[in-house]
Amino acid sequence: MEKKKLEGYMLVSDMDGTLIDSRGTISSENIKAINRFIELGGMFTIATGRTVDSVKRYSHSLPLQMPFVIYNGSKIYDFSREKTIYETFLEDRIKDMIIRLAQLEGSLGIEIYCEEMIFIYRECRFTGRLEQKGYKIYYEVPSYAWKRSWTKILIIGEDYQLDGLEKTFKVIFGECNLIRSDKNYLEILPDGVSKGKGLERLCGLVGVSMSNVIAVGDNMNDYEMITMSGYGFCVANGYKKLLEAAPYTCPTNDEHAIEYVVSWAQKNL
Repeated sequence: MEKKKLEGYMLVSDMDGTLIDSRGTISSENIKAINRFIELGGMFTIATGRTVDSVKRYSHSLPLQMPFVIYNGSKIYDFSREKTIYETFLEDRIKDMIIRLAQLEGSLGIEIYCEEMIFIYRECRFTGRLEQKGYKIYYEVPSYAWKRSWTKILIIGEDYQLDGLEKTFKVIFGECNLIRSDKNYLEILPDGVSKGKGLERLCGLVGVSMSNVIAVGDNMNDYEMITMSGYGFCVANGYKKLLEAAPYTCPTNDEHAIEYVVSWAQKNL
């Protein structure tokens, strides 16, 4: 049987700010391009900071041939079988950091992600966004949650607040895996976790070389997967530091970025 043009290649896309446009939708152009990539023998997956529930809201539009990397690499989840393939958790010492952070920085929002539940430890003007979209959230952290394993912590605030906190956090609160995932989001992930490492783990499971991965993202939580992949793209609306680091660029998330990348792959691979 003749080998298809993109056989052995994997396309991985971030969701927010990359695959999803500013209206919160995935364009038909991007969907058609993803299906074309698969028809040409390629594989497609997602790498996102989103939860299982929030990815499911888009799963009807996406092929589910591959497990997805979610929680910025903390979890690999097979949506076709609704099964967790891999998962790791925050170190317990991080819980003390969050208590201290809340005491010192009263205006920042703090969200705890635990067993697919979202607990609001500290409210701010951004924390209501999930409830407005119909997600189930809890506005207090019950005692049992402190004894369970946490997947990640999301610190939310104005961009100037997080700019300062990003520079001083480890000096004040100690070492941790801190990553900027949006201008208003600063995340604490388990040690050693990133989208890049999660993608590398997935590639090992399915037998794909990272040199044959085409990765597309927009923010610093995409940095590892873009620099570790054979072909790393940053969208034109991406974070400045990522644009400078990415080997390739593509149009914005409102200009069908994934369609562009698939067309590029057809011509160049």
